[in-house]
Amino acid sequence: MNTHRVRIIALLAAILAALLSFYYLQQVEASKPETTTVIKATTDISEGTQITEGMLTYANVYAADVDANSVTDPKILIGMYANTNIYAGEQMSSKKVSDQEASSSARSFSYKIPKGMRTVTIPIDSTSSVAGMLQVGDHVDILASYDKTNANGESENVTRFIADDIEIAALDQVVVRNDATDAESQGQTFTTVTMFVTPDLAKALTWENNNGTLIFTLRSPDETENPDHTEFNAESMKNF
Repeated sequence: MNTHRVRIIALLAAILAALLSFYYLQQVEASKPETTTVIKATTDISEGTQITEGMLTYANVYAADVDANSVTDPKILIGMYANTNIYAGEQMSSKKVSDQEASSSARSFSYKIPKGMRTVTIPIDSTSSVAGMLQVGDHVDILASYDKTNANGESENVTRFIADDIEIAALDQVVVRNDATDAESQGQTFTTVTMFVTPDLAKALTWENNNGTLIFTLRSPDETENPDHTEFNAESMKNF
């Protein structure tokens, strides 16, 4: 084999090795998890603290690790207030900040009430509260059973749904959802339930509570239909 042929073979081998190396590097690069930029806290931020630029920093994280409510624009965060404790290195979430002032009133329960709504508190027992299965954040339909005078001037007991899709705001003084899984904590018995309602419904629930019986029926989170509000009485039971 002459020298010229050897050089050609060596050159081809070098080109092939370079191509294989390039392909390998491309595969390695493609296999790396995708990263993105998020904003993290540089220090612990106590609940009620106003957020400043110095408390924030950019950080690269794997795309799969990005919080669903992660804020990527620091301008949105600066001047806001932490509505819960935020820890150094934690991604800044829109769920953990608000534009309310850092004062005792800003952290009070009143700021949790949706605009136009009120809260009403009703005493409950194991029967009216779905055997103690209610949790804060659940939604219920409310039944009322009470006596009324019918067309014949006679008193009769009637039952009907008076409210649909009402959110439970608190049970006794518990205002956060209980995520414990043990049966003992899930089966707690509460004595009062506080709900977010319209002002008119607050009046109706108060009247019904003082003049009849209220029962809560737990809704599925996927439920979209509301129950019939027609009165149910003894005659209805005959035809049921």
